[in-house]
Amino acid sequence: MAVRTLSSVTKTLAVLDYVASSPRPVRLTEVAKALEEARAATHQRLITLADGGWIEQTEEGAYRLTLRIVRYASMAMEQGNLGERVADVLQDMVTDSLETASLAVLEGHEAVILRRVESNGILRADLRVGARLSLELSAMGRILMAHARPELIAQLQAEGVKLPSEDELALYRRQGYAVSGVSGPRAVSAVAVPVFDSHDQCIATLAISGPQAGFDLDKCAAIASAAADVVNARLRGAQA
Repeated sequence: MAVRTLSSVTKTLAVLDYVASSPRPVRLTEVAKALEEARAATHQRLITLADGGWIEQTEEGAYRLTLRIVRYASMAMEQGNLGERVADVLQDMVTDSLETASLAVLEGHEAVILRRVESNGILRADLRVGARLSLELSAMGRILMAHARPELIAQLQAEGVKLPSEDELALYRRQGYAVSGVSGPRAVSAVAVPVFDSHDQCIATLAISGPQAGFDLDKCAAIASAAADVVNARLRGAQA
């Protein structure tokens, strides 16, 4: 016997989908109008989603997604084998650069490495899958912020997360990559580029990293950019 769906849940998910589709916070009246539903019913669904931690209300009374959705999005990409789909690209990046290549996504207040291919060199960057990196200081965090939606930037700033300045973000967007350098006894350099989905949203970043001594920034930036072009084409349905 076929199991029927719960219409109340389906309608509540439709509200969540509408909030998620907007580039800005939305008000109760516009959600109700878009879904052709009574305001009282729509309000109840919004309150339910807020109570569940999926959305939150701004000081102006509008509704927006919480950062909880970011964690689910990154896990969806992992479960969808994004790492596996770009494994050969990461390997090619290592072969061409002789450095370490990584794939990372935004999760909460940090960039998180999902996939990594190490170089064969004696000196390597000491980061592993699952490592969490600063959005302000790491190349991967910087490029994710450079292409993040303005409302996400505003939300992170409101929560006290340290981010690059707007001038820095504009520079990263203009040059197409971001860099970082970690000083100390094992100084490491890195260059990161954005990965875009079929809707031109930045969903991940590719990076090349290695010991600061001898790191060829221009060469690695070109290799990472070419690799991102391949991944972008795959995500748009054009196998490359």
